[in-house]
Amino acid sequence: MVTYGCLTLLFLFVIVKSILYYTRRTHIVAPQELDKRLLKLINDEERAL
Repeated sequence: MVTYGCLTLLFLFVIVKSILYYTRRTHIVAPQELDKRLLKLINDEERAL
């Protein structure tokens, strides 16, 4: 009986983590956009010097 309780908690934990992963995945910036942002940041810092 305790084993079933542990398996249930593990199953719920996996479901919650999966939902959080998929909701956060929609907010991740595409690699190309990330490259553009980093290059812009670097160029702005060089101009300030």
